[in-house]
Amino acid sequence: MDAFLPPASPAPALLNCANDPRMVLTAPDLDSAERAFLGLLPDRDHVDALARHAISHARLGSGSGYALSLTLVGMRLQEFKMGEDCATRCRQDSLRSLRQAFTAA
Repeated sequence: MDAFLPPASPAPALLNCANDPRMVLTAPDLDSAERAFLGLLPDRDHVDALARHAISHARLGSGSGYALSLTLVGMRLQEFKMGEDCATRCRQDSLRSLRQAFTAA
């Protein structure tokens, strides 16, 4: 999975609108949501950067962006412990549940 993604870029790349975690929620289907998720968090450097970004913004005021960022970070950290087949199945289930939860909120 990670081998097919571009190498990690510096943390500031996570901060622009094209890399907004809400892309996962607004994707038209689960395959697109999965691609957005993997694009946001391809490796541990991106996970660390997004977590730091979310925590720094939490000091300014809580909101769904903060919760979503930390949820995505948690999902990706779990995937690092799984095999590829298990991670793929779990990712689809988790993204479906995540989209339902944030839509209902």
